[in-house]
Amino acid sequence: MRTLVLSLLVGGVVVGCGGSKPQPEGPAEKAGEAVDDAARDVKDEAKDAAESTGDAAEKAGDKIEDKTD
Repeated sequence: MRTLVLSLLVGGVVVGCGGSKPQPEGPAEKAGEAVDDAARDVKDEAKDAAESTGDAAEKAGDKIEDKTD
C-alpha cells in the first residue's frame, strides 16, 4: 500500500512538471507587446520632435542675434 501511494505521488510530480514546453502567446500577450511597441515609438518620435524644435529655436536665436549686432 505504501509503495502504491509513493508511486502515485512520484508519478503525479513527474506528470505535473513534464509540461515545460513554452506556451503559445495568447491575444493578451500580443496586445501588450503592441502597446509597448507603440509607446516606445511615441517616445522616440517625441524626443526627435523636441530636438528638432530646439534646433529651430537655436537657429532663430542666431538670426536675431546676427541682425541686432
